[in-house]
Amino acid sequence: MMARRLGPGTALLSLVALAAGCGGLSTEESQQRCDRLRDLVPMCSTEQSYAACVSCHEECGDDCEALTSCPQTFACAE
Repeated sequence: MMARRLGPGTALLSLVALAAGCGGLSTEESQQRCDRLRDLVPMCSTEQSYAACVSCHEECGDDCEALTSCPQTFACAE
């Protein structure tokens, strides 16, 4: 019985994750872009800003923008 209850919930979560991933980049592609950004301004790159960069690119893809701050911050373009 428990497996039957988890089935539809798991399917729903998969659909939500799929919809949320639309437009974003893969982790590898995101890391490559963030590596280039980190190389451009190494003095403003931290572990936290790099993780935020990867997350933003995974979520927003080409719509991820580096904001003018140090350390770097990122946001999806509106």
